Amino acid sequence: MPKGSIAVLLLAAAVGLAGCSSSADAARESAPATPSRSASSSAPTTPPAPPSPTPTPTPTLTPPPTLSAPAPVTPAEPFTAIAIAQQLQAVVPGITSVTEVTAENDPGGFIGQPGYYTSAAWIADASAAAPENSVVGGAVVEVFASEAEAQSRFAQLQEHIALGAAYKREYMYLQGTALLRVTGMLGDESAAIYEQAFYALGIG
Repeated sequence: MPKGSIAVLLLAAAVGLAGCSSSADAARESAPATPSRSASSSAPTTPPAPPSPTPTPTPTLTPPPTLSAPAPVTPAEPFTAIAIAQQLQAVVPGITSVTEVTAENDPGGFIGQPGYYTSAAWIADASAAAPENSVVGGAVVEVFASEAEAQSRFAQLQEHIALGAAYKREYMYLQGTALLRVTGMLGDESAAIYEQAFYALGIG
C-alpha cells in the first residue's frame, strides 16, 4: 500500500478514537450526578419521646374528729323565798329586814301544805304603817312547787282583793314559781321599785 494511504487511515482512526472519547465524556457529563449522603443524613431520625405524665396526687382522707359526749347539765339551785327577799333587800332602799317563814312562825300554818307555798319570807319596809311579820309590814315572798300552783294562788288572792274593803289592797307580781306581794300602803312609786327589782332576778 502506498505510504500516503496508510497515513490517511491512521489519521481517520485517530479521529474516530477521539470522537468516541469525547462522546463518552459527554455522556458522563450529561448523566445526573448522584448526590452523596452524609453519615448524619443516612441515619434514621428518632422522634423525641413524649413527656412523662405528671402523676395525680392521691388525696389524704382525714377522719372526722370524735365528738365527746356533752357533760351533764347540773340544774341550778331552785330559788327560795328567803334568798329572793335577801336579793330584794340589796337593791330596794326601803327594806329594813327580812324574815324566813317556818312551820313554827307561820300564823296560818300553810307552809308546805298542798297547793300552798313551800317557802316564804316576810319583808319589813320602813314606809309601811305597821311593821309586822305579814304582808302589811311591807311585802312577802311566796315560792311554790310548780308554776301552776303559783298561778292558782295568784288568782285566789285576786278574787279576795276584788271582794272589797274587807281585804287590804296589794300589788302582786308573779314570775315562775315565785309570787311577790307588796302592801298597798307603800303606794305606786315604791311598788314599782319592788316590781323592777323582782323581775330583774330572772326567776323561772
